Amino acid sequence: MPSIGDIKHSIRSITDTEQITRAMHLISTSKMKKAINKYESNHVHFERVQSALKDIFAHTSEVDHPYIGESENGRAAFITIAADKGLCGGYNHRILEFAEKSMAASEEKYILTVGQEARAYFERRGYMIDVEFLHVSQNPSLYNARNITNDILELYDNGLMDEVYVAYTQFHSVLKQEPKLLKLLPLSSSNFADIDVETQYTAEMNYHPSPKEVFDILVPQYIVGLVYGCLVQSYASEHCARMAAMENATNNAEDMIDDLTKKYNRARQSSITNEISEIIGALETLS
Repeated sequence: MPSIGDIKHSIRSITDTEQITRAMHLISTSKMKKAINKYESNHVHFERVQSALKDIFAHTSEVDHPYIGESENGRAAFITIAADKGLCGGYNHRILEFAEKSMAASEEKYILTVGQEARAYFERRGYMIDVEFLHVSQNPSLYNARNITNDILELYDNGLMDEVYVAYTQFHSVLKQEPKLLKLLPLSSSNFADIDVETQYTAEMNYHPSPKEVFDILVPQYIVGLVYGCLVQSYASEHCARMAAMENATNNAEDMIDDLTKKYNRARQSSITNEISEIIGALETLS
């Protein structure tokens, strides 16, 4: 049976751990709320860009642009968004396993990682990381989204890849997040099937100077919005998972402290009983 001193030391250690997990839970709650506010504040602009692109698809007979159509060679690039660190339950495992399964069908593929956990996961499995975006997972800003988009478009424009996908964790609510694969390039009308346009009409629209030049401006903005949304939703999902993990850890710590406190009280009572028995025995011997 452990001594009273050992039990007191265990109680202090677990209490310190409980304070840390409780603090991490509160921090993740705050970060998750800020991430959702970021996403919602940018969502209106992004919806307008989507609506404009759908309007072009619907009212232009032929649009010849490298960002539109179906790929022929099938060289696919996969961007995987994970966390920079652990302690967030099964969040990293779910998205990384999902991304690996999603890219399994592609014979020629490029792997682009966001987050230290994504890089470590693919390296452990013998994959070669083609592009790594550092210190982005914990800072889902429009600046980082533009940098990722610029790198993607540069590789795509140079003919190094024919399709671009992003694997991220879609945020539905605090209780529900799920891995999802989203196609970034090339675009087709099916990408905008669930998007509402601002004005309904049937005539064909003429764009000045041309639909191609309009696409040159709108498509990068569209992809920036998509990448930013994926970063923010993944960030919010990560902290939802960390909230749940830290809450479970805190509850487990409280249960362990309760059990150890009972053991401490029993050990203390046993020690007092033994001391009383020794005193009584000594008195009887003296008498």
